[in-house]
Amino acid sequence: MAPKDSLFRRLQHLDQAGTSERQAARRKRSQQSSGEILQTFLAYLLDDAAQKMGLGIAIGDPLTLIHEPTNEWDPNAVKVFWKGEWIGYIPKDMAPLIVAEVPEVAQGLDAVVTGLSTTSQRDAFRLQISIPIPKASRRLRELGVSSAFAWDFDRTTGADKLRLVISCTETAFRELQELLGASYDVSKCGYSYYPAQDGRHYPWYLSLTDSTGKAPDNPEQVEQLIRSLFGAPSETTRIRERQERLKELEEKQEDINTRLETSRAEERRLRREFDFNKRAWEQRAEKAQEQGEQAIELAQSVEGELSQQLDLKEQELQLALAENKALADQLEQGSNELATLRLDLEFLEQAGPAGVVTELSYTPWSSTDEEVTEQEVTNRLLNSLRGVAGSARLKPRQCLELVSEELCPGNLLVLDSAWSSADQVKGFEHSDQLFELLWLLATGYREQKLAGAPDRIAGQVFGGSSYAPRESQTIESNPQAKRARTFSYGSKAVEMWQHLKIGAKDSENRTLRIHFCWDEELGQVVIGHCGKHLYNPNH
Repeated sequence: MAPKDSLFRRLQHLDQAGTSERQAARRKRSQQSSGEILQTFLAYLLDDAAQKMGLGIAIGDPLTLIHEPTNEWDPNAVKVFWKGEWIGYIPKDMAPLIVAEVPEVAQGLDAVVTGLSTTSQRDAFRLQISIPIPKASRRLRELGVSSAFAWDFDRTTGADKLRLVISCTETAFRELQELLGASYDVSKCGYSYYPAQDGRHYPWYLSLTDSTGKAPDNPEQVEQLIRSLFGAPSETTRIRERQERLKELEEKQEDINTRLETSRAEERRLRREFDFNKRAWEQRAEKAQEQGEQAIELAQSVEGELSQQLDLKEQELQLALAENKALADQLEQGSNELATLRLDLEFLEQAGPAGVVTELSYTPWSSTDEEVTEQEVTNRLLNSLRGVAGSARLKPRQCLELVSEELCPGNLLVLDSAWSSADQVKGFEHSDQLFELLWLLATGYREQKLAGAPDRIAGQVFGGSSYAPRESQTIESNPQAKRARTFSYGSKAVEMWQHLKIGAKDSENRTLRIHFCWDEELGQVVIGHCGKHLYNPNH
């Protein structure tokens, strides 16, 4: 056996000599498991310490823990082996916890030596053991086997000092020791393998005394100091806050139960009201159904009467169509008579005074004997022709031929596209308006252009809103609309934005457009289109 003085000197230098070894052990422990760490100790009397140190146990050495259920003194005994040699037992208070919560201990549980130290009285030697647990059970976590920071006041000590028990990493414990050492005297600190008063395991402990050597008067200051650095209240405070929170929740639950009962009573009342209203609604629905059936019968009788009236109206329509056909035949006959009278008039004008002697000594255009001017005769003839064009329902081609070839030859240049578009219009109803616009285009508008008037001034001869010098910006910027309004004659292609308008509806019977331009070289109005409304992107 080695002398005690020599053993003391060796033990005094264990902490300094084991610093790098502790760091290596911590790294090895962190590599072995990503779960939790259970820390405990093997304690030897000083006489046995020399023998254990002679084995050469070092920080970082692996250990093996095996349950010994056949032990006659304690069936929960857990033996500790170093390099296959038995070196002791896990403390009696810690062994049942390991056996019950860590089943791997039955086959062999790995552990690591993380510390070698002596007690403050130099009467014992401690071997610190860290046991990696891959997955801590709920009970282990409740008992403090966790890397999370937790602490509490140990009420088992006397009044001469204030003892704290802590569950944390070694680094955090050293920081806490330095923090409290600035305000208090940390008389004792180190490893603890005994459970605290609440049965929880705290691997570290330290004792605090004030400047008078007694326990601090106000433990709340100590708690505030710890919370300022680690943000963790004591377990006692945490339990008290949980109880207060639980009490608050219970009060809220009681209030919710009261409100729920009130709501259920209101629900029952509303359900009774709903059942009552439901019966009333069902009665109303039955009554409404009866009224609906009566309404259907009435509608069917009304439908029969309306069908009879519709048949009568259809018969009247057929009669009206027949009458219109008869009137159209009479109109055609009148047109033929008018053509005959026009031939007679031309014959009489060519014959002159030396020709056929007539008994008429007055002009047919006046009801008096006053002389009628040529302009009045022209206007009356124009009005008569417009009336004939409307009553005879001349087609657009006939109107074009009458004005461009018969009345004003050489004034208008009608392109093939205009003749084709005019032939495509069927049943146009406003022949009188078309005739008048073509007449003004060949006469008044042409005279204005020959005199050098601009398009907008020359267009005033049409009056009203029949003339438009341009199209809208939307139409002129649309490629398809632009192509539809471009016409070719001679050796050039012209965009004819100028147009005359009849009607505004999308109906071939009532709507027609005349697109034209003025050719200065020819001295003629060129018509490129006389038919239905050209493409409009807005329609």
